[in-house]
Amino acid sequence: MFTKLLQLYHKKASDPIFAFQYFLAVRFVVSLLVSIIMVKSALPADQLGYYEVIIFVVTSVSFFWSIGMKNALLSYYPSMPEIDKPVLLATVFWILTGFSFFVSVLFFILDGYLVQLFTSFDFVPAMDYGAVYLFVSVPLVLIENVLYLRGDARSLMKYSHWSHTVMLFFVGLAAIWSAELPSFFIAMILWSFIRWVYFLVVVFHGKWLLWSRKLATAFTVFSLPIIFNVFLGSLMDMIDGLFVMHYFDEAFFPIFRYGAREMPFSTLLFSSLSAAMIPLLIKNGMSSQEVKVRVTRLMHFVFPVAILLMLLSPLIFPMVYNTEFKQSAFIFNIYLLILTSRVLLPQAYNFALHQHKVIVWTSILEIIVNVLLSFWWVQYWGVYGLAMATVVAYFIQKILLVLYNSRINHIPLRQYLPIKWYVIYVSVMVVAFLISNFIYQ
Repeated sequence: MFTKLLQLYHKKASDPIFAFQYFLAVRFVVSLLVSIIMVKSALPADQLGYYEVIIFVVTSVSFFWSIGMKNALLSYYPSMPEIDKPVLLATVFWILTGFSFFVSVLFFILDGYLVQLFTSFDFVPAMDYGAVYLFVSVPLVLIENVLYLRGDARSLMKYSHWSHTVMLFFVGLAAIWSAELPSFFIAMILWSFIRWVYFLVVVFHGKWLLWSRKLATAFTVFSLPIIFNVFLGSLMDMIDGLFVMHYFDEAFFPIFRYGAREMPFSTLLFSSLSAAMIPLLIKNGMSSQEVKVRVTRLMHFVFPVAILLMLLSPLIFPMVYNTEFKQSAFIFNIYLLILTSRVLLPQAYNFALHQHKVIVWTSILEIIVNVLLSFWWVQYWGVYGLAMATVVAYFIQKILLVLYNSRINHIPLRQYLPIKWYVIYVSVMVVAFLISNFIYQ
């Protein structure tokens, strides 16, 4: 059995799409292990809450433009002449580095204002560490993209292994040596510094000083609609976090954050698949069956795992963390339902066709629905109402894109989704959700 799995791994390791998804899956698992290490360490509950708040603020002010440019690169790079591709990669790297430096400086200057803007707390310690971490970590989001676009699956797999092993080592060392808030941030900063060296020396092959003002201008203009779309998408997580910090104290924030996660791998696998399909759709045309084939394959993996997790999560969370985190399990179960719309990938076609406007407008509607439902349902069901509002709003946005593709682009849902399997899996998942809440609540 183990030999067959090893053979399958080596066979798949040469596929850039698999390597890209594998990297994101490993990153999710390691981030989960990091959170477990921090909970199990001697770090007080309020300090753990402050750590999650700082990461939340760092993500809120950097995620949309860094991931927006990262996703834009996937669409922009394939159409470039070969001679310009190394220059483009280096130029995008310096754009991200410049933005990171600028935002980090603002982070230092506006320390107190950011606390007031994003939280209801009077003071959050170690925000300066958050600023340094923002600067050193954000440009590194390009590493996996560069390796994927070059088709260097083997290097991407190796990077997945050693980089996350180093991350676990530093975080574990911080937990043993000095379980204090600054120690964990120092660990993350050291980990980022090692990846900087790898990025500049190994990935760029010493060509990281390349720069083109013309390419920088053209790429930035091309990225703006995608950045705006990512910003609208990131507002969903930001809205949930702001509601929680308004209605609950800092000690509850980790309980929400650890529960407010979709099924392990699902977000990463389907998001990476959507991103990876964009260059292929541009190259092979909108009638390509590649999306449906890969979606079907993922569905047969993620849905059974999600259904099993939904039934077992109220037992797993108290065991992995502690009894205070049992409430996280029911939040987690609600977020698992996002999988029902996550498997729909209409946005891959819209990005490939450069139809950014429809994504922006549907994302705006998604945010409006989320805010209205959150204000309404939090009064009746508390934090569970916030989670369910996110699930419903996200589903509405995906359905609108499905209808747009069907009527405007003449790309029916059956072209990229196995509808029969989808109905079966969703029905079983809803039943599992009801059973889990009935038994354990």
